Amino acid sequence: MSGPGLTLPAAGRISDETTAFAAELIDRSGQAPVIEAALAHATGRPRPLPARAVLTALLCLALDDRPLFLTEATRLLFCELSRASRRLLGVPGTVSGDRAFLAAYRRVRYCFRQICSVMDPSPLPKNRRLTEQDLKARVRKMIPGQAEAARHRLEALVNALLEASISVLDEEERAASDGCTGLDATPVPLFSRGPSRRSGLSASDPDGGWYVREGDHREREDDKGRALRKICWALEATIATTARPPGAPPATPNLAIGMAMARPGEDPGGTGARVLASVAARGHKTGWLGYDRAYTQALPERFHLPARALGYHPVMDYRDDQLGIQANSQGALLVEGSWYCPALPGPLITATTRLRDHAITRDLYDQQIVARGPWQLKRKDGPDADGYQRLSCPATGKHPRLICPLRQASLTPRDGRAKVLQPPPEPPRTCTQTAITISPDVGARYRQDLPYGTPAWHARYAALRNTIEGLNAYVKDPAHQALAQPGRRRVRGIAAQSIFTALLLAAANIRKIRAWRALTAGDKTGIARRARRRRASLPSYLPDG
Repeated sequence: MSGPGLTLPAAGRISDETTAFAAELIDRSGQAPVIEAALAHATGRPRPLPARAVLTALLCLALDDRPLFLTEATRLLFCELSRASRRLLGVPGTVSGDRAFLAAYRRVRYCFRQICSVMDPSPLPKNRRLTEQDLKARVRKMIPGQAEAARHRLEALVNALLEASISVLDEEERAASDGCTGLDATPVPLFSRGPSRRSGLSASDPDGGWYVREGDHREREDDKGRALRKICWALEATIATTARPPGAPPATPNLAIGMAMARPGEDPGGTGARVLASVAARGHKTGWLGYDRAYTQALPERFHLPARALGYHPVMDYRDDQLGIQANSQGALLVEGSWYCPALPGPLITATTRLRDHAITRDLYDQQIVARGPWQLKRKDGPDADGYQRLSCPATGKHPRLICPLRQASLTPRDGRAKVLQPPPEPPRTCTQTAITISPDVGARYRQDLPYGTPAWHARYAALRNTIEGLNAYVKDPAHQALAQPGRRRVRGIAAQSIFTALLLAAANIRKIRAWRALTAGDKTGIARRARRRRASLPSYLPDG
């Protein structure tokens, strides 16, 4: 799927050119033959409609900003496409009349349900509001490993669809990405009411869960027992997007490159790690990785360590209870993601906490963040292939940053360097050895390469977070993909919703590429950062007359 770029079809109605383009993307994904092989039977009547035709029709609807209804897919395949397009997709003829249309719709619906059946990780029944007892009685039995295998097939399909949309880029556009990645989970509301406490009935789409903005997106009450607002019955799409360095002129469009779906708050770290692993396995560069606090609190072995093993460099923020000293190793203190001297003054340790408590000003906080610099341990070697890193005391070396009585060589010359006034009474290894070795699992949840609160950290974190939040808003635009409108995606179940979401993200990628190429049609080298728009002008306030 890393072949040459494609010429984009003109925006507007679904033409033969659009159909051929969508069919090419489905072919580039390589998933239609896989689905057909999984559905193949040695006996029985052959299925008259290929999976490739249904997936192509749904992608055409997404590209045309139309709802992803199976009735619309039926109308497109049997009533709107030309004979050449139907022949390309293997669609048997046209229909006329309500009964013929209903028969064609049943074929489309059956084919789509078959596609979902081979990759549905959920055993729960859909489309019925059942009592708890009836729901348990109708749960489909799955052998050990069956759900995991189905989820693997589902995520392979959705990420292959995204990769097919990315393959539209030419080599120059693709090479311009430097590996910066934004990761975030966003709600995908479902066409279903949630379970009712009053009636005791389940949701008609039990694969979903309650989504709230606060916390890990699944708690319905805060720490004081008060109900949290902004709740919807939804699934949660974890999306990875490319991003560019802060301040750099645009060199390629920022596209969605990975996705996975799960219940809100269900193992966000593990889901994010699977998305990143898929991105890296498809040959995308790895680099800076920005994410919000929901991932900071994930288990290190589920997210942070796998992300680092893949080659990503986390850039993260912390909750209030995660600030200050986060870990220690051989005397070294991990303070907000970076390793420091054990004699780091208390006011520098608590600077961020006091800022959030409004105990100090922003100017004083910035000064204290700068003052942390000389106390940070020096990188001597690594991280190596196993993630181990060698760090040395900041008062050692030919150019010591601190004056420390435990390091005689640092005492001269007596210049304006920071001075250790209270060294540890029992010096740890950090203070007595030339260097210490820190393993990758120590403080793995909080470690990051950029010192927290510095201008470099702020610029990088803001660029990555703004990019992924911008993509979420872009794909939820009600005039186009409208991912936040559940009425446009009415087939229930995590498998169907994952396919729909992937198709909408692929269409959003195509829309971004089209806008990018229109912007750079004249001269790609002439693209510069757009000037900030002036929202007000004094002459506009002049009184009439």
